[in-house]
Amino acid sequence: MEVDGVDSPSNTLDGGKFINLKLFVTAAREFEATHSENAVNLMNRYLGLIASSCDLSIFSPGRSEVCAFFSSLWRVMCDGRGPHWAGVAVLSRASIEPNARHALTHTYKFMPILSRLLSDSISNDKKVKLLSVMQDISYGIKISWQESYLSSLMKQLTEWITQPMTDPQQRTIGHKSLTVLVNICYGNLPAIYALMRTVDTKDFVVHLINLKDGGYGGVEVCRLLVCLSGATRGAAATRQPDVHSYLNCTMRTFNKAIVDQDATQLLHAYTFINDLCTDNNLRGFVLTYPHFSQALKEAMDDIDNLCKINPLDAGEPEQMIDCLRNSLKFLTVLVNLDLYSLRYHHGHLVCICMKASRVCLPEALDLFAAIVVQYRDEGRLPQDLLSIVNDGLPALLVPPALEPGKAGLQWLQVVGALCESSETQERVLQQVTPDTFEDTLHSVLQYTSQNGPVGLEASQQAVVVSCRTALSLAPLHNKWEGALIRILAHHQVRKYLCAGLTSGNGTRRRQILQLIKHHYFPSDQMNQVFGESLQHVQDVAESPRSADGGGEGSETWCAPRLAPVQELAVDRLVAALSEALHAGRISDIATSSVMELYGYKMTCLEQRLHSHTVALQGASEHMASLQHSLAMLQATNSSQQDVLYTTQMQSERHKKTIEDLHKQLEDAETTLRGFRAKLAAERLDKETQKDNLQKEFKAQLSNIENEMKAREREAEERLRQAESENKAIQKKLEQQMNKNSELAGVLIKFEERVKQRDKKLEDAAAAEAALRKESEHKDTMIKQLEKTVAERENRLYQVTSQLEEMKRVQEMVAKLMSKSSATPAS
Repeated sequence: MEVDGVDSPSNTLDGGKFINLKLFVTAAREFEATHSENAVNLMNRYLGLIASSCDLSIFSPGRSEVCAFFSSLWRVMCDGRGPHWAGVAVLSRASIEPNARHALTHTYKFMPILSRLLSDSISNDKKVKLLSVMQDISYGIKISWQESYLSSLMKQLTEWITQPMTDPQQRTIGHKSLTVLVNICYGNLPAIYALMRTVDTKDFVVHLINLKDGGYGGVEVCRLLVCLSGATRGAAATRQPDVHSYLNCTMRTFNKAIVDQDATQLLHAYTFINDLCTDNNLRGFVLTYPHFSQALKEAMDDIDNLCKINPLDAGEPEQMIDCLRNSLKFLTVLVNLDLYSLRYHHGHLVCICMKASRVCLPEALDLFAAIVVQYRDEGRLPQDLLSIVNDGLPALLVPPALEPGKAGLQWLQVVGALCESSETQERVLQQVTPDTFEDTLHSVLQYTSQNGPVGLEASQQAVVVSCRTALSLAPLHNKWEGALIRILAHHQVRKYLCAGLTSGNGTRRRQILQLIKHHYFPSDQMNQVFGESLQHVQDVAESPRSADGGGEGSETWCAPRLAPVQELAVDRLVAALSEALHAGRISDIATSSVMELYGYKMTCLEQRLHSHTVALQGASEHMASLQHSLAMLQATNSSQQDVLYTTQMQSERHKKTIEDLHKQLEDAETTLRGFRAKLAAERLDKETQKDNLQKEFKAQLSNIENEMKAREREAEERLRQAESENKAIQKKLEQQMNKNSELAGVLIKFEERVKQRDKKLEDAAAAEAALRKESEHKDTMIKQLEKTVAERENRLYQVTSQLEEMKRVQEMVAKLMSKSSATPAS
């Protein structure tokens, strides 16, 4: 189904960063039409550019460009001639972004395509790369039926898990295979049944226990054992010793993963303990576990060291950030257990939040809010914890500046948690302004509107937290009361409140109803929320139900009929068997005939199974295509809703402006009528005054004319005198001009003399420079000669000293010779 090429007006605002995605979509269309080598090269080129992009926001779902890209990538990777490994590189990069990873898992369905690439024929490096992508994409996957790729994938994964782990690369492959298997089986009964049909369950469980006792993939093994136990014995069959054993393994894995900086193990440890704590059947066993405090005490120093490491200096910064992020999530789950034995560590955990906030702000704020909420019933924080919190509050109460939509929800939760305590509530009033609070809420709503179902849940949570915080602060200051009214007047806030009231989440409905029944909640907004909620329910009820074609399709899924000769043989065998059974002569029937009957039966079943498998694969691909189309329509709908909301806001603003202008026009017309009546009365007075003034003006005019005539005569006399004076001045001016010409000639002569003197000065300066240069040269030569003389004097001194030494030696030799000659003579 074609879903590409749908653009919305909002997409043109920042479409520049999506240019490679659009070019890939164009190349994919050319490939689907022609299957040319040029199209494959273009796709590989664009996929390489996309995989090397530093901006992960290009993979955020909710935009039509991203939907078109992933849909096109899914189609070309389904083709055997498509760019598979370049697509794997892009999926590996996209899975880093949490919202994109959720969309790859639940919307675009890349697992069947990746499972077809997984085989023994590829190299170990490609196996590791492919399994790494699969373990990211398969995390949290939902499988509601027996999909066609499960059996082959289970077989391949279990082979790599049960193979000997002698080589480190084989160990990595086995570990990642175990992770993928756990992700697929966890919470998915069809996948568990496919696994139980693939392996011998007893032997496989024994192998898993050996892996768990050997310290290899302990948390994943525990999760898989819980899955198999739930599928075979029921969810309530897990006993307290088993849960405590799982928790021992989880805490041991948590401490070891922090030291090894293994983000995947930390993620599975967080997921497993979170699932144990949220399971109503197992939560009681978790609360009785006695070693949480000791295990957390042992891990504190390692977590501190993890916070001190600068991710920018590490080799894999994303791996480091994921380790810290998953560690904070794990700690948040432990804090939410509300165990008194863990309150001893709250001060240290708050310090960890302060340190980790520079790298993992959302998770640090989430942990901080969980710690503060533990003391909600007591109404105030302990004094030792309060001193630590007060030291870090100025930094935590500053709203996130960079990408406020990502950490804005956690910041709102922190503000809401601090409002539960009287001491910290005063700090919130002092340091948090309603404007920054509202801006952060709007940033969260804008950011989450592009992230599909995950963003919808986050938006509802942000709206509930913001309304609860504003309701708690509104009685304390009137500016927060105005902020509450502005927040509730926002269209998106009312929309998410209505969606929460009509959703299936009972906790969310109770939270919203508690907000609405608050005495500070505006009654007019209450009517609007309930009105829109009822309208929403009515629209849902009246919407036509989608036609389910599965029933008719299932009736057409029939196996091909046997050949006529085979049918006759089967009929004869069945008749013979029936006759022998009634006559008591069943032992007379040849075993070969019975086997032949079973052979025909097995052939028929195999054909039917193959037919159902092919039909199921086609239905899965069709469903994935429909989900792609749905994602595209949702993205387009979201952008159109934003445009509609903006248009409505502008329309309301213009409507209000028009109403104000109409009111101003009416006021102006009333004022104009009063001015006209006043003007008519004043006009009569002015006319009478005008007549009187005209008479006075005529008398004054005659007087002025007489005065003007006298002044005119005086002016003529003055003019004549001025003319005579002007002639005298002109004569003096001519004389002065003659003098000026003479002075100009003298000045020219002086200028020539000055030029000659300047030239002489320049020549003298040049001669002086030459003399100075020659003097410097001579000084240099003198210095060299002095140096040479000094050297020669030194040399002469050395030669002289040598000559004197030789003379002394000569004299000594002469004395020795004379002594030697005198001795024999005697």
